[in-house]
Amino acid sequence: MIRTFRGILNKLTPEMFESLMKQVDELDINDEETLNAVVELIVNKALSEQSYSSTYAKMCRHLKRLRVSSKSSSDFISFHKLLLTRCRLEFQNRGLLPEKENGVSVAQEDLEQTRHKACVRLLGTVRFVGELFKLKMISKGNIHTCIGKLLQDESEESLECMCKLLTTVGKDLDTETEIPKINSYCGLICNLMTKKMSSRIKFMLQDVVALRENDWVPRRRDEGPKTIQQLHQEAKQAEEREMLQLEKGMTTMHRRGGGRPADRRQSFNVKEIPGKFNQDSSRDYGDRKQRCHLGSSSTSEKRNTWQPKQREPVVFLKEQNRGAQIQSVSKIPVEDKTQEEARAQDWDEEDVYTALKRLLQENSGNDQIEAWIQNTLNTRQRSSDGFVRALMRAVCQSVIVDCGVYTLNTYELLDRASLLKRFITDDHKQLVALNTVQQLVVHIDQPDGLLRMFFDVLWDEEVIEDEIFFKWKSSAVSVVSLHNFFTWLQEANRRLN
Repeated sequence: MIRTFRGILNKLTPEMFESLMKQVDELDINDEETLNAVVELIVNKALSEQSYSSTYAKMCRHLKRLRVSSKSSSDFISFHKLLLTRCRLEFQNRGLLPEKENGVSVAQEDLEQTRHKACVRLLGTVRFVGELFKLKMISKGNIHTCIGKLLQDESEESLECMCKLLTTVGKDLDTETEIPKINSYCGLICNLMTKKMSSRIKFMLQDVVALRENDWVPRRRDEGPKTIQQLHQEAKQAEEREMLQLEKGMTTMHRRGGGRPADRRQSFNVKEIPGKFNQDSSRDYGDRKQRCHLGSSSTSEKRNTWQPKQREPVVFLKEQNRGAQIQSVSKIPVEDKTQEEARAQDWDEEDVYTALKRLLQENSGNDQIEAWIQNTLNTRQRSSDGFVRALMRAVCQSVIVDCGVYTLNTYELLDRASLLKRFITDDHKQLVALNTVQQLVVHIDQPDGLLRMFFDVLWDEEVIEDEIFFKWKSSAVSVVSLHNFFTWLQEANRRLN
C-alpha cells in the first residue's frame, strides 16, 4: 500500500489531481503505522519539491478527515493531528546540525553541505506551512508563533525563512484584526535593516515591506505548478512576442538607416539580452529581477489605498521681474527669446524640477505629467540636458523612502519608467540621466545598495541601454557597489555573443 501511495505522489500534478485523489480514497489506510508513513511521505515530498507545495497542501486538505484507531488508547488519531505534529517537529529542529555522524566527526565541507541542505529544507517547511494556512489547516496563532521565533533568531537563514513565510501567508494573514501585529513585524524588519547583513537578505526584507505596501500583490504573480497545456500556451506566446520584437527591431533599423548590417545586427542583439539571457542562464538574477524593493516610509499604521488626486493642471510660472507680471513659459516663443531669458536657463531648470516634484507628490498620472510638459516647454527646452536632469531628479527623489536607511520604492519607479522613456530618447540623454542618479545618491551619502537598485530597474525596464551603462562606467568614478552589476552585464553580453 505504501509503495502504491508513493507512486501516486510521484504522478501528482495539478491536471491529474482529481483522478489521483480517487485512487487515494480507495487505499486501505486503517492503522496508525500506515497513517504515519503516509504523513511522512507527503511532508518529505512537499519539502523536497517546493514548487508543488500548494498541490501537496491541497492533498492534505483532501485527507484532513482521515483517522484511524490508536494503538496505545481507545481514541482515534487523525491525519490532521499527525500532520501538524510533523510540521511542528520539522520547524523546531531548524538549524540543528549533527557534529558527529556514526561516531565520526563531520568534516567541514560536509558540515557546510549539511547546513545548506538544512536551510533549503527549512525554506520548504515554511512554504508548506504557509500553504496549509491558506487552506485553513493551520491557525493564525501558530503562524504568528513561527514568525516571532524567526524574527527573534536574527540569523540570515531565519530571516530568509521569515520573508518566505510572510510572502506566502501575508495576503491571508493581514486582516483587520491582525493589522497591529503585521505593523509590529514591519517595524522590526525596518530596525533589522539598519544592522549589518548581506545585501541579499536586506533586499529580501525590503521586498516584504514593499509587498505589503502593494496590498500583497507581487509584480509577477506566482501561480504555482502549471499544466502541460499552460506550458504549451506560454511557449507559443513567448515565440509570438519574440517574432514581434524581431519585426520591431528590423523596422527600427530600416527607419534609422546607415551603418553596416553587421553593426546594426549587433546593436539589436545587445538589446535582446534581457529575454534571451534570463531564459538560458543566471536563475538567481532572474529571481532578483522579480523582486521589488521597499515601498513605504512608515510601517506604524495600515497603508491607505492609493488614489490619484484630481486637481487642475499645474501651471508652470516664471517671474519676469519684481512686479506682479507673471507669464507661462509655454507662451514664450523660442524665436522671441531675449538674451536675458537665455541667461536664465539654469533657473528654468530649477523651476521645472520644482513643478515636476509637485506633480509627483500629488500622485499625478504619467499622462497628466507628460501633458503638462508638452504644454509648458517647447521642443528645444524638452531636448535640453537641463530638462533631463530636472526630470530624473524629480522622479528619483519621489521614489526614495526613509525607513531607518534610505531605500527604493521599486513599485513606484516601475510605474514612472514609461514616463522616463518618453523623454530620455537618445544615448546622450541616457548618459545625463545616469550621471544625475549618481549625483543624487552621492548627495545623500551613498546609502548601501541604493545606486544598484536604481540601475537594476533602469536596466530591467530598458530606460538605459547596455552600451550606455558601459560608456558611463568608463567615464565615471569607480563605484564599488556596482561591481557585481557590471560583472553580470559583461557576462550576459559575452554569453550572447
